[in-house]
Amino acid sequence: MRWARISVVTTHEGADLIANILMELGAAGTEIDDPSLVNEYIDAGLWDYTDLPRAEDTETVTVRAYLPEDARLESSLLALAERIAALRHAGAALGAGTISHSFVADEDWAETWKAYIHTEKIGERIVVRPTWEEYTPSADEIVIELDPGAAFGTGAHATTAMCLRWLEHLVSPGMRVYDVGCGSGILAVAAAKLGAGEVIAMDYDPVAVSVAEENIRQNNVHNVVACESDLLSACEGAAPAELITANIIADVIIRLFAQLDRHLAPGGTLLASGIIDDRIAGVEHAAAEHGFTVLDMTCEKEWAAMIIRRTSDLKN
Repeated sequence: MRWARISVVTTHEGADLIANILMELGAAGTEIDDPSLVNEYIDAGLWDYTDLPRAEDTETVTVRAYLPEDARLESSLLALAERIAALRHAGAALGAGTISHSFVADEDWAETWKAYIHTEKIGERIVVRPTWEEYTPSADEIVIELDPGAAFGTGAHATTAMCLRWLEHLVSPGMRVYDVGCGSGILAVAAAKLGAGEVIAMDYDPVAVSVAEENIRQNNVHNVVACESDLLSACEGAAPAELITANIIADVIIRLFAQLDRHLAPGGTLLASGIIDDRIAGVEHAAAEHGFTVLDMTCEKEWAAMIIRRTSDLKN
């Protein structure tokens, strides 16, 4: 069998969104060609000499993936184009969004991706381990097992990594946590392993819910439930959460504020990430309009993660 090498030209903000779509269409993995990383490596001064040229255009990112050349390929390419158009209609900054493909000889792509993905310690305690690698944790480490061939995201991306680091400080024993836009379920699993009493992982996409359920089973966390939901709509009538996580995009986080007040417990915290740097001010403004304050923020590369609480709670 031959494979179709799919390439999509986009932006930093759009890269993860498009990679997610490709994974859901059956890609064994995705490759993100980010020219800004080349400049980072050059500027890091790790080599005495390099002949790598500095990238001039650091805003254009290319996402690549491989799909089998079979009867589903044409419909998969059409679905990719339709979902990119839907994201653009929803306000996502995707840049060109152009799709191209070529064909390559048969290869075991699932095994190829394993050469590039390894166990990584993200925070002070959290370790993300691909299922094919062995790892012996130290006494205080928490290991999250994920298979990137079945789920989008391993925690290596800045937005997810920042959330994992914040969770180490935010999760307290027995607390209720809602994970909005859960994707692979990595944040929900991390919260449970850090001691949360009840975790509900929600995603609008039923495929993401299925992936999260598999990762929940893989990690043997029995207090996490995944369900399909438009933002927090699945929690109507349920008790509010002490912590809500939302690693999505700025536009969706802004929508979330309208539902937040009735689902976040008094004194509770929203951990919001996936916010590209030029949308920080917009999220801060939306928070203030709904009676919330951005209390703290961490930034990595072009991304921000925010700690947000009710303004009235800060005055008590």
